[in-house]
Amino acid sequence: MRSRFHFIATWLLLLNTAAAFLMAGPLSAQEPNSAIKNQDKMGAEFFERRIRPILVQHCYECHSETAGEQQGGLLLDRQAGWIEGGDSNKTVIPGEPDASLLMVAVRYERDDLQMPPDEPLSEESIALLEQWIAGGAPGPLEDMGETEFSRLGDQPFIFEKSKQHWAFQPVTNPQPPQNQNVTWNDAPIDQFVFARMQPHGLQPSHRARSPELYRRLNYVLTGLPPSREAIETFEQAIGKDRDAAIQQAVDQLLDSPAFGQHIARMWLDVTRYADTDSAYRADTKTPHYFPFAFSYRDYVVNAFNEDKPYDKFLKEQFAADLLGAKPESPEMAALGFLGVAPHANRAASEALDDWIDLTTRGLLGLTVACARCHDHKYEPIPTVDYYSLRGVFGSLDRPHPLDEKKQPLLAAYQATPSQRADYRKKRATIDKKIADAEGQKAKGNNRSVAQKIRETDLAELLLFHPGAPARSMVVREKKKRPRSFVHIRGDARARGEDSPARFLKVLEPEQRPFDSDNSGRLELVNRIANPENPLTARVYVNRIWGWLIGSHLVDTPSDFGLQGSPPTHPELLDYLAADFVRSGWSTKRLVRQIVTSETFAQSICATTGRGPNVSCTEREGIDPTNRYLWRANRRHLSIEAIRDSVLAVSGQLDQSLGGHAEQLWPAKAGAKNYARRRTIYGYINRFNLDPTLRAFDFPSPMQTQPTRGESIVAPQALFLMNSPFVSDQMQQLVQSDRFTQLSADDQKIDFLFDKILQRSPANNERTRVSRFVEFQQRIVAANKNPNRFKNDPWPLVAQSLVMSNEFQYLD
Repeated sequence: MRSRFHFIATWLLLLNTAAAFLMAGPLSAQEPNSAIKNQDKMGAEFFERRIRPILVQHCYECHSETAGEQQGGLLLDRQAGWIEGGDSNKTVIPGEPDASLLMVAVRYERDDLQMPPDEPLSEESIALLEQWIAGGAPGPLEDMGETEFSRLGDQPFIFEKSKQHWAFQPVTNPQPPQNQNVTWNDAPIDQFVFARMQPHGLQPSHRARSPELYRRLNYVLTGLPPSREAIETFEQAIGKDRDAAIQQAVDQLLDSPAFGQHIARMWLDVTRYADTDSAYRADTKTPHYFPFAFSYRDYVVNAFNEDKPYDKFLKEQFAADLLGAKPESPEMAALGFLGVAPHANRAASEALDDWIDLTTRGLLGLTVACARCHDHKYEPIPTVDYYSLRGVFGSLDRPHPLDEKKQPLLAAYQATPSQRADYRKKRATIDKKIADAEGQKAKGNNRSVAQKIRETDLAELLLFHPGAPARSMVVREKKKRPRSFVHIRGDARARGEDSPARFLKVLEPEQRPFDSDNSGRLELVNRIANPENPLTARVYVNRIWGWLIGSHLVDTPSDFGLQGSPPTHPELLDYLAADFVRSGWSTKRLVRQIVTSETFAQSICATTGRGPNVSCTEREGIDPTNRYLWRANRRHLSIEAIRDSVLAVSGQLDQSLGGHAEQLWPAKAGAKNYARRRTIYGYINRFNLDPTLRAFDFPSPMQTQPTRGESIVAPQALFLMNSPFVSDQMQQLVQSDRFTQLSADDQKIDFLFDKILQRSPANNERTRVSRFVEFQQRIVAANKNPNRFKNDPWPLVAQSLVMSNEFQYLD
């Protein structure tokens, strides 16, 4: 039937073509172009009447600019699209329907290539497509041709564009501009920021009050609240010599171990740190544990406290073993950068993809992982570059997370004698259970009982017990680097061109191959940490700026490519990046520059109780998002800062450094078995992230994260209102010796405001609290059920202050 219809349709097309030539008359030497035009017109009419309706109905959804899709690199809404033929270059071969993949697909000749995928075309439509291709696959008279959309994935075109892109240009060292404002003309940061305000008619906000500034410094540098006494001391010092007082306060905070505990969390977000894998055991409903991941977290904390140069910091995380670190040295724990990744010993392709994504987005601000299945649609990253990096990481072996023989002991970690003794006792019991279960299979799933005990009881002991040993989660070189090649469309079975281990072409046009004697990871990180690399310092400086200021100079901190946001202050970003490298890659120096600036010290310029500040209102109208930094950013405290602050004000916070993961919250009301240590030491379950952490915008550790969001949702308020943790800590506060020694209500009110909000209560606040206390006591006295209401109103008073915006937000 189909062949008969095809014969008739082709015969009609030939008759129409012949008729057109006869009607046109004999060709003269002067009229060849008119005949060609007539043929083009007929082909265009045939396309519009017979072919385009088929393509619109069945193909445009996945292969047109209107739909925003060009799957397989194929566009069928223009002649250039089907002639180029997508990724295969063989979709439509004019005059050869049988050789065209389009016909193979619509005829359902191959199981792996059937289009449309839902159901085949009618025989009439297939015959028309055959006739169209046999006739040269003509298109419309006015073809769309090349557009910005059709150039997606066109690497020569994208590389040409990238030559002008700001992030791929060498870092410059611009001179800070001079201005007329004396206060804002001392520090380079302030000079650049002030200069950006001026063209927009903006002026900086007034300085924050001393208590606000000191509280801000404490939280951005340590994540902890200051004491009332420390605030008063700072106010006195600032009255004598403002600059000296700020410098002294900053130096004290940077020298505190709390600095590393706080800023390390920024890096752990980037490196998607967690204490478990991305999968779980279905039979026990428990995750696959990473019992030694904490050694990497402790390495990061210590590196920031020691102000380890950033280039050295990066090199140790990629290749501490190749740099000569001894197996027992703390530097070996740096390899947890790779070792704590998801997909351990399973889903190898996903694990390699994660390493590539972490390296390129986390350190370089480039979305290289998007080139896994095809050339990047938007960035100068061909697929072969992705597989060149894959060749580096594919040359590594990753020991099983529970393999104690292949993960070296860390000599520096020392538990107490009693902790070690308790661990050895419990370990012996578990080892005996494992030995007794050898060879046994579980009923129902036929899995090894001994392995089940290893992956649950033993893994949990190693993860949580403070007496358990500390080990480095390392990676190891394979004996020989495997051959690397492009996987066409991401399919490992479809081998493409070779992809030798080397750096990205956009950053190293000559692409010198890495040494073939090893994986190449040391050469890779040397390229990343090269002072001439235009991305590394910019990306890191931007992350630090965003952590301290509350907004980034580049709004897309993990995307500095063509699709990313341009910097709001390009000269400032380059100045800081150049100075950072020139000054030895010192993080503390960079932090000190930022937090001692006038830019950092501005007020939030908010509406006050006396009415709106007209000047602030006008500036909000010009720059509502504070793009040009004319005021400070008000910020919600992170869940880490909130939890640590609750512990700090109750007097329960344990600020000791390092050690095994611990449970953050009581399992139920009244339970006491939860950590009083800082939140950075809390247990992070990658597979099933803690719901409280999730509610407060804690990022998923499944992949590298560019930044944290900031939401305002009901579960946040409900946590502070109903959490057994908050309730227990407020009980601890009002049971403290200092509080119980107070007799008058006014004294107790002053104490709670002093501890929680670091200030005295206003008269109206004192009145409201007094009335609440009296009301609560009256209700309790009148009620016959002693369990219905809390007998003591003071924990509720303390909890209400913790629930306040003043406690939760940073001005």
